[in-house]
Amino acid sequence: MNAEAKEAILSIFCGNHNIAPETLDSKIKIITAEVYAAFLLFCECLGTNQFRNRNNPFDGFLLNMLHRSSNSFASMVSLIANGHLQDAEVISRTLTESTLAIQFILNGDAEENLTHYLAGYFEGQKWKNDKWQTTISGTEGHPHEKLIAQKNDTELKAKEICKKFVEAAGRKWPEKPRSMSIEKLYKELGKDIEYRTVYRAMCGQSHQNQEDLVNNLLCSLTDNDELDIKSKNEKHSFSVFICLWGTSYFLSAIESLGKYYKFSSVTQQSKSAHEVIKKFHEEIVEALNTCSFPVGWAKSIVHGI
Repeated sequence: MNAEAKEAILSIFCGNHNIAPETLDSKIKIITAEVYAAFLLFCECLGTNQFRNRNNPFDGFLLNMLHRSSNSFASMVSLIANGHLQDAEVISRTLTESTLAIQFILNGDAEENLTHYLAGYFEGQKWKNDKWQTTISGTEGHPHEKLIAQKNDTELKAKEICKKFVEAAGRKWPEKPRSMSIEKLYKELGKDIEYRTVYRAMCGQSHQNQEDLVNNLLCSLTDNDELDIKSKNEKHSFSVFICLWGTSYFLSAIESLGKYYKFSSVTQQSKSAHEVIKKFHEEIVEALNTCSFPVGWAKSIVHGI
């Protein structure tokens, strides 16, 4: 992709997501342009007769899921550009979960998987509402009684609408939907090790786990400025490392949709962008090995603990 094309894509990306272009550093610009190019090609292909002639009512669900994921990707990029690297890690988890769901749905009978995905939501909500009800049991006239009843009623009506939609589209509504936990998504996609390593690391920042507190304590006890600098560099590089995984999952979702709809231009750009991500991943791994932080990711960094 030439420089002019990259700048044009970045301009569209920044305009769509209220991001000031000047905040983006050189490497985040490259990654964003490559990945968003695949997304824009996908959007462009939706206007072709090849897609319009499908006239498949299930397509709307997949397109909505991808659109939401693209917004999460933009949020992550914005946080990186503004130096909030640890918070960008949190968004990378959201991006990962949403895009793995897309890949999982497309893995096999997409329409059947979608019906189970929807039915599983309602089953999960009913279970949560029952737990909510149990929590307030024994308290007569609890103000949450009405809230629970309203939520159950609203979700039951929504379930009936979805069921009728699915059946009108020629599919059967599953009475016992398959489990679609994040662990199962990883396993079904052949990514068991990534679940135990990458996703585990992603969850750390979301939960503000104890690891950062322990690392901060150990560094403070040494009274060693050089060690403190290396620790911060390692932390920043690891944040980028995790965000690149989230980006890779997003790109894989675009590629999977490209294959599903037979959009060859999308799959080609996705493969090209994957190579760019791989190159930057290797650079970040080397930086982690040397406790350094390569330039080009953020012009300034907001230091956490």
